[in-house]
Amino acid sequence: MKKWGSSDLRESQDLHQEDSCPEPLDGDPNSRPAPAKPHSFPVAKSRSRLFGKGDSEDTSLMDCSYEEGQLASCPAITVSPVVTVQRPGDGPTCARQPSQDSAAENLKLYDRRKIFEAVAQNNCEELESLLLFLKNSKKQLTDSEFKDPDTGKTCLLKAMLNLHDGQNDTIPLLLEIARQTDSLKELVNASYTDGYYKGQTALHIAIERRNMALVTLLVENGADVQAAANGDFFKKTKGRPGFYFGELPLSLAACTNQLGTVKFLLQNSWQSADISARDSVGNTVLHALVEVADNTADNTKFVTSMYNEILILGARLHPALKLEELTNKKGLTPLALAASSGKIGVLAYILQREIQEPECRHLSRKFTEWAYGPVHSSLYDLSCIDTCEKNSVLEVIAYSSSETPNRHDMLLVEPLNRLLQDKWDRFVKRIFYFNFFIYCLYMIIFTTVAYYRPVEGRPPFKLKHTVGGYFRVTGEILSVAGGVYFFFRGIQYFLQRRPSLKTLFVDSYSEMLFFVQSLFMLGTVVLYFCHCKEYVASMVFSLAMGWTNMLYYTRGFQQMGIYAVMIEKMILRDLCRFMFVYLVFLFGFSTAVVTLIEDGKNGSVSAELTSHRWRGPGCRPSDSSYNSLYSTCLELFKFTIGMGDLEFTENYDFKAVFVTLLLAYVILTYILLLNMLIALMGETVNKIAQESKNIWKLQRAITILDTEKSFLKCMRKAFRSGKLLQVGYTADGKDDYRWCFRVDEVNWTTWNTNVGIINEDPGNCEGIKRTLSFSLRSGRAAGRNWKNFALVPLLRDASTRERHPARPEEVHLKHFAGSLKPEDAEIIKDSAALGEK
Repeated sequence: MKKWGSSDLRESQDLHQEDSCPEPLDGDPNSRPAPAKPHSFPVAKSRSRLFGKGDSEDTSLMDCSYEEGQLASCPAITVSPVVTVQRPGDGPTCARQPSQDSAAENLKLYDRRKIFEAVAQNNCEELESLLLFLKNSKKQLTDSEFKDPDTGKTCLLKAMLNLHDGQNDTIPLLLEIARQTDSLKELVNASYTDGYYKGQTALHIAIERRNMALVTLLVENGADVQAAANGDFFKKTKGRPGFYFGELPLSLAACTNQLGTVKFLLQNSWQSADISARDSVGNTVLHALVEVADNTADNTKFVTSMYNEILILGARLHPALKLEELTNKKGLTPLALAASSGKIGVLAYILQREIQEPECRHLSRKFTEWAYGPVHSSLYDLSCIDTCEKNSVLEVIAYSSSETPNRHDMLLVEPLNRLLQDKWDRFVKRIFYFNFFIYCLYMIIFTTVAYYRPVEGRPPFKLKHTVGGYFRVTGEILSVAGGVYFFFRGIQYFLQRRPSLKTLFVDSYSEMLFFVQSLFMLGTVVLYFCHCKEYVASMVFSLAMGWTNMLYYTRGFQQMGIYAVMIEKMILRDLCRFMFVYLVFLFGFSTAVVTLIEDGKNGSVSAELTSHRWRGPGCRPSDSSYNSLYSTCLELFKFTIGMGDLEFTENYDFKAVFVTLLLAYVILTYILLLNMLIALMGETVNKIAQESKNIWKLQRAITILDTEKSFLKCMRKAFRSGKLLQVGYTADGKDDYRWCFRVDEVNWTTWNTNVGIINEDPGNCEGIKRTLSFSLRSGRAAGRNWKNFALVPLLRDASTRERHPARPEEVHLKHFAGSLKPEDAEIIKDSAALGEK
């Protein structure tokens, strides 16, 4: 029995269907009455009509199962408040007024539960009367009664989540119903309202399900391509399940490796997505790609490929847009974000990106200046890399958290490795060695002042008007000035870096020690002027830490720097764990021994038992008492270093228990813990040998950047690495000048074939005429589009020998001062010898 949307019609069918339809004919089992359908119901068309395949003539408007000759005997049903049923040959028509209770019941025919069940089961037949029901009741599918009260889920979202073999036939039906009820746009763009999935629309689900047909259908019907899914599930929160993709549909398609969907969203004729749109944290689609990278081989391959395609597509659609220079709310470009999050694969791709297509060559960050055999001279764009710009890559990596993955390895990526080496060789090395000399002089003065301090009387001591007195006062002033300098330098460091507790003990090891040294020095000054002789204790601690901090300057020497890093790691890893376990054993056995001695102190001890403790005729028994925890700990510590005496006291009753405790302590500490510490240290040295070198390079990089930051702005420009060179033309045809840094590389897999180069003649000689491999551009007045004229540098094809003569230009390129070092770059060992030439 078919169900209709109107309550009156429903009541009419329930009351009169049996009387108005003829009984089935005998011998014809297929003959059965079927409810008539109103002529005005437009949804009762074939399914192909709903999909846009045209009308079907197989199904009549009535959709009745009777044969053609039986059609006249079917009842004529008219929709009205009073339902009239008339059969041919009958008498007066009989009318029945539907009851109010039955009408109220029929209004609940299509509720949220029934609609959700129908779309979840892909059952279009159950929704055939939905349009008439909505029109008669003046309701829409986006009304609150048809939504999930907890999540705001609509029937369209429910259908999108229940696809069968990639499709759900109720989706076009729902869209058609929404169109005829004037709620199409609201239904298509309806989103989740709960906090967990807030903002997710049907378009997000279609993209996530990788269903291009549904994406097209939704966009054609007015889906918002800028809808943002910003619920908790779509945020990057540590310890919470979810997937961050940048909130926008374009970012979701890019982060799920759907290049076809990305191109459709950007190039469709209905509503194209904004490629520069940002999410709630300011990330663009390029930022989102960096965020989903996880440094695995497969992931890095698809992320870099998608990144490159979007960058090129954006340049073609919006030539004036500099997509890669857009920053998020933290002020980070995609390049800086890759550096701060430790995405080394994406970072290396962006830094070394060299695009060969002439129309997109301006997107490159690496340009091959010349090539000869396996030798390549590359020019790297230093924009967003060098410290002259805010949030530069060098600063982000050097000053990032210790928890940043691949932090040490990222500094080995070119051109970062050679750039830091160039800074060190040109000016930082001399400044660092000078600071080392000044610190050594400071410590010598401090040590002399501490050694020749006055010992008679109470501080502060009067000035003696002698040469020695003047020297002493001068030395004291210089020592205090050094302490004040280190104190304020530490305060500045903590305010700028704001290190966490872990970072404080891992990356800020030296800075923390210098700060503690300054605190002891300032404490010495306070105690000195407070007439306290205890100032000496604070002074000697500051003196000891001052000489220990001399290890900071070993980072200027590779071998000593690596050795200092190993010592630091062994202290923080092995020695700290050893000390924790050792102190537990020491305190535990000390309390047990003290308790045992106190229990036996009331017993009488004969002189014979203690006479053997005497060391000679003039010696007397020791007056030391071992009833205190302090004295017992000191005595047990002697056992740890092999200087203990099992009979250091006889003041106990249970000798067997006493000796058992001491033997157990010796076995656990002197034999077990010490040997385990030695083994762990040996393993640590072998394991972190290469890691120590990378850590040393990071420490030296921090020193280089700190030295640069101490310069005035005018001095920074004078010491800036690289040179301003023209590498081609921009997208609008202007000269493309960039601050570049040259790196000579050797690559035995890439030869001088189809390599984009700038200079045809190899070498870095100054003052000679260089023949450029690119031709000067034509102006805009010539009417050429930027896609048509050749951008530079052009491809140099070994198979093409005939080329038009290029206009010569005087180009002066700075000679690369550094030498190739195989341990500093991913090249073969022969590069070092070639660099020396």
